[in-house]
Amino acid sequence: MLLDILSNIVASEPDMVVAGWVKDDEDLLAATRRARAGVILVGRAAEDEQEKYASLLRARPKLKVVAIAGDGKTSLLYELRPQRVPLGEISADALRKAIRGRPQSTTNAVL
Repeated sequence: MLLDILSNIVASEPDMVVAGWVKDDEDLLAATRRARAGVILVGRAAEDEQEKYASLLRARPKLKVVAIAGDGKTSLLYELRPQRVPLGEISADALRKAIRGRPQSTTNAVL
């Protein structure tokens, strides 16, 4: 039933189309390439799904993955995107923090 609801939502949009269906044991990367999909909807599995989708996104960087919980109440969006963080004036400390992935931005960030 949830699959029908999601399909109807997508099909009702003039700029969207349901390009196909994938069985659980089918190669997701091959299927997304074959369908030339920009977005895929998947049923949300265990919490270890992140690595599965990370490898898919590395192979198809512009793809978006929407993982929907079995009850249809919650979902997650997986995507790769470039990020730019202004570092301000460079100093030894700022350089070390940027390399370690903890830059101190001179602008406010919304999380």
